[in-house]
Amino acid sequence: MAVYLLHSEEKLAGHAGHYTGYSCNLVARIAAHEAGDSAKLVEAWSRNGIRFVVARVWLDGDRDLERHIKQAHNGPRFCPICRHEVHSGYAVDIKQLLFQKGPPPLATHQGKRQPMKPLSSIDYRTRAYTLI
Repeated sequence: MAVYLLHSEEKLAGHAGHYTGYSCNLVARIAAHEAGDSAKLVEAWSRNGIRFVVARVWLDGDRDLERHIKQAHNGPRFCPICRHEVHSGYAVDIKQLLFQKGPPPLATHQGKRQPMKPLSSIDYRTRAYTLI
């Protein structure tokens, strides 16, 4: 589980220069962002040719941290690039970061929604239904 912050090279329509997200599989989520198949803001960046980098990662982050950062409405406060703590071409090396921690756990899904649980199980030999 990780919370991450994306930093775009320029702001879209004068606002939204950062995106904060949460994922169980960080590598797959960043790949989805790079492919343009993700959040509306990041898709708009891709459509308009605006480049973005992973500016910061909290490996022990949870949904509460993501919510706190989003509700602050102040991405630059958490961004090391905007705070001039690192050079402007800086980006987090996700593979090296995760390699140091160990392999990520296998996720059964990606995104906000949890898969639906079955309401019943069926024994196909006897065709008997059992509520779970």
